[in-house]
Amino acid sequence: MHSVRQIDRSSRTPDAERMSGPDALMLNMESASNPMHTLKVAVLDTARRGRPLSLTEIAGVLPDHLGMFPRATQRLAWARGHGARPFWVRDNDFDVWQHLDERWVAAPGGRAELDEILSELAVRQLDRSRPLWGLTLVHGLAGGRQAVVVRVHHAVADGLAALNTFMAATAGPDERVGQAPVDRTRVDHDDDELTRAARSESRRMIRDLPSAASALVRAFSAKRKAGNADLIPKPLTVRRTSFNARSGADRICASGDIPLAAVQRLALATGTTVNGALHGVIAGAIRAELIARGEEPGVAVSIFGVCKDLASTRVQGNEIATAMAYLRSDLADPVERIAATGASCAATVHCRRAVGFELTDVLATYTGRLGPIFRGLAANRAPLVMNNITTANMPGPRTTRWVGDIEVVDWISFALAIAPADVNLTTYSYAGKLSMGLIATPESMPDPARFLRRVADAAVEAADALERQTVGENESDDAMAQEAS
Repeated sequence: MHSVRQIDRSSRTPDAERMSGPDALMLNMESASNPMHTLKVAVLDTARRGRPLSLTEIAGVLPDHLGMFPRATQRLAWARGHGARPFWVRDNDFDVWQHLDERWVAAPGGRAELDEILSELAVRQLDRSRPLWGLTLVHGLAGGRQAVVVRVHHAVADGLAALNTFMAATAGPDERVGQAPVDRTRVDHDDDELTRAARSESRRMIRDLPSAASALVRAFSAKRKAGNADLIPKPLTVRRTSFNARSGADRICASGDIPLAAVQRLALATGTTVNGALHGVIAGAIRAELIARGEEPGVAVSIFGVCKDLASTRVQGNEIATAMAYLRSDLADPVERIAATGASCAATVHCRRAVGFELTDVLATYTGRLGPIFRGLAANRAPLVMNNITTANMPGPRTTRWVGDIEVVDWISFALAIAPADVNLTTYSYAGKLSMGLIATPESMPDPARFLRRVADAAVEAADALERQTVGENESDDAMAQEAS
């Protein structure tokens, strides 16, 4: 496909930066019943230092490092008549204490108790008059552990940017995180300059409209010509299940993990990727869940993000494009289920990379306010939906990370539950395990912790099936050898 002419989405004045189209889409999707912030959870073991971490310590240390993350001290400013995409400007009144709080669970708190707090934080929306993040220190976890929960708006960072932020804010054992103090220089923005910059960009967008339209046509053509097109779901052809129930404003969270090596073995045995094998395992959990609900376990569809550049070290912005894959929950055989699901995942990722990522950026820049309208129409009315579940899978660090003498023993990410697909399972590899964060509405997923147990069971089921298959093949080979002799 020909390259798409890039919109100049970084319209700048001397003191402001225009929000990108993809970032603005995330901002505009938010409503009172649809929070658009994600949760990033670091579980801390303070045994080496011999005392727990305090909120005062965090408040004292953070300003020495937030300079690495420009959005941490920037707020939103809107130009008159151009409300779809605001500007990022310096928050001259930045006060780290306005972003901090703490909570306690009854000790010794386990996953269920932490998940309950996460469910509350998932619906506590961020104040748009300040930088779009907040940090909650959780005390009382089992073994004297604590958790740092960061709420960050999806307009600030996607999954890769959040992972890079975590990596920059932590280090290997006996290493130190470099300091980057907050710039306290006062920078004022001029409302008239913002308006002029927005108007100038609008004129450029009108001139570039034919180029964007041509790019859209080429993208549709590329998808039609894609190899294995039958393995890629078409938009708005997915039947609703109870995963797409009419939902309200509440959210519930559950966390868990499965061994990374187990999924890697499944991927190797079935000739797919870790991403494909993981989605095959999720398909098994969906099958078990639907059967338990008395529903026919047909083919499910997942939407997941494909990163433009996994090697990027950016700590802000959204540079992902969505891909749709069949989760073959209709197949009873777990090995066949993983192989078929993996094939669909591979086909849709290949197609996404062939189409490219620039078009997603351009279209979001033109249609930043249409997303909420479409969601409002599709959420509870349309008989067909885009997908049944939203997923994400990112490779993380192979060993645990540290902040000074504090070990981060787990790192969990929770994304967005957006109707009509109100079930979102985000997975990151961390120190030899796949750490899972499931966020959903109670109407679509009444017991998310049970669903994560089903994911773990599906991984074991597939491993057992592979072992039986291998034993059977070996016995067959032995029998043939004996006959030959």
